[in-house]
Amino acid sequence: MSDLRVGVPGDLLDLPAHGGHGKVWNRVLGHLDERAKVVPLGGIRGRRPDVVLASGHAPLPRTKGAPLVVEVHEAAWFDPELRAMLGQAFLAEIERNTEAAVRAADHVITISHAAARDVARDYGLDPARVHGVPLAADAVFHPDAPADAAPAGPYVVYVGVIHPRKNLAAVRAAMATLAAEGLPHGLVVVGSPAADRQDGGELMREAAAELPGAPGRVTFLEGLGDGELAGVMAAADALCLPSFYEGFAIPVLEAMACGTPAVVSDRGALPEVVGQTGLVVAPDTDAVTAGLRRLLTEPGLAERLGAAARERAREFTWERTADGWLSALRTAAGAH
Repeated sequence: MSDLRVGVPGDLLDLPAHGGHGKVWNRVLGHLDERAKVVPLGGIRGRRPDVVLASGHAPLPRTKGAPLVVEVHEAAWFDPELRAMLGQAFLAEIERNTEAAVRAADHVITISHAAARDVARDYGLDPARVHGVPLAADAVFHPDAPADAAPAGPYVVYVGVIHPRKNLAAVRAAMATLAAEGLPHGLVVVGSPAADRQDGGELMREAAAELPGAPGRVTFLEGLGDGELAGVMAAADALCLPSFYEGFAIPVLEAMACGTPAVVSDRGALPEVVGQTGLVVAPDTDAVTAGLRRLLTEPGLAERLGAAARERAREFTWERTADGWLSALRTAAGAH
C-alpha cells in the first residue's frame, strides 16, 4: 500500500453501490483504499491530505491547500442536439459545477479515452491533465448467470435510463420492423426513470408500450438487482444501445461479460468499449435495424462476437480502474 493520503468528501464514501454514479465511486474507492490511505475530508485531525479527490459534477469541497483531482463522467451538453434533451434545471446545475471543478482541478479523471478527449477539447484543457480511465463490470455478470427474471422466448435487451439521449425509440422501431419481417424476438426493456426530465413518467409509459403492429413483444422490467440483470443479459440474443452519446456505458460491458453481443452507436465511448466485438452503427433507425437483423439472423456471427465480447470484457477490471485513478492522484500530489 502507498502512504499517499487521499482526502475524499464523506458523501462519496457513503454512496450506495447501485446506479451508475454510485457503483463507480463505490467500486473504485474500495480498490483505491487497498492502494493508498483514503480518508474522509474533515477527519484527518488537522493534517491535510496529500491530494483531494472529488466529483467534478458536484460543489467542490475545501481542500486546505492540497492539490485537487476531480472525476468527470462526461460533458455531453456541449453538443446542441444532446443539450436540447436535458432538463434545463439539471443542465444549469451540472454545467456550473463542472465548469468550476475543471478550472480548479490540478488533474481531471474521466471514464473513457473518448470522454477525456471531449472534456479536454470542450473546456480547452491541457490533454496531459485529463486522464481517460475505463470502468469495469462486476464478476456477477457472466454467461451462466441464472435467468430467473428473463422472459421465455428469444429477445433483444435494452438496459438504461429511459431518456431521449439513449435513443430507445430507434430500438423499438427496429424491433417492430424485424417483427413484421417474421423474426420471433421480443424486446426486454430494463429501465429506470430519468431524474432530470419532468416527463419521466410519460417516457416510461412509452418505453413499456406495445410495438406498433406487434403486440405482446415488449417486457418492461424495473428495479432488478445485479444478479437478476445478469441473467436477463446472459439469456438475450443481443443488447442494443444506440445512444446519441455515452461517456462509457457500463451496461454494454456487463452484457459483453455475459457473452452477449451488442449493437451500439458510433457516438462517444461506445466504439471504444466494444472494439471489434460488437456492431457499431449510426444512431438512426435504418442502421440499428440492419445491425440487429445481422446479429439475429446470422448465428455464426452472433456466436463469434459473443465469445470475443466476453474475452474483451475481461480486460476491464475495477483494479485497473483504481490503478488509473491512483496514477492521476500521484501525479497531482507529486507536482506539489
